[in-house]
Amino acid sequence: MSTDLALLVFVKYPEPGKVKTRLAKSLGYERAAELYREFVTLTLQNCEQLAQAAHFATFTPPERKADLLAMFPGEWHWFEQHAASDLGMRIQYAFETLFKLGYRRVLTIGTDSPSLPLAYLEEAAEKLLEYDVVLGPAEDGGYYLIGLKVAPRELFEGIAWSTEKVLTQTLGIIQRLGLSVHLLPQWYDVDDVAALEKLSAVLPKVKRFFTI
Repeated sequence: MSTDLALLVFVKYPEPGKVKTRLAKSLGYERAAELYREFVTLTLQNCEQLAQAAHFATFTPPERKADLLAMFPGEWHWFEQHAASDLGMRIQYAFETLFKLGYRRVLTIGTDSPSLPLAYLEEAAEKLLEYDVVLGPAEDGGYYLIGLKVAPRELFEGIAWSTEKVLTQTLGIIQRLGLSVHLLPQWYDVDDVAALEKLSAVLPKVKRFFTI
């Protein structure tokens, strides 16, 4: 192992009706799925610029692995997501998987922030040398990134996932556990048309998915 740092991305197969469902109300299921595929591509390309890290993707559903590898080629290591319905359990399992492989610092992101600056990933990697936890606050009250050196189960329990309470609840647990935390600059998830329009200002290629 040439690095102790792993960068992990959560990925779904871009099946219409199963991804970007909020945007699908405006774009339609097919276009929303195409947009999600573009988000995955952009996210993976962005992450590849963090050359100091080993790159992993955890995916669902398991039967789509071959399709995902064909869609998103590159120097990525893929493994199945935990089958649990609870997002917290899936995240905790993913962290534990990489810690068991010997990585000592793990950064995890989703694919909802395809314009995330590389500088934020670099800051997260650097600060995780000093802090127990690194969090990237999202504008909607969640977080776009979490970095850990250990993954206590309590950190992912009792969280109201997909709500504006996620970040606040997580910070409360971090405090109770006595862990140190560094907060990255705030960024935004692209879950609605307003955010998509904002994204199109910096990534014009996404304009083809909708009419402004």
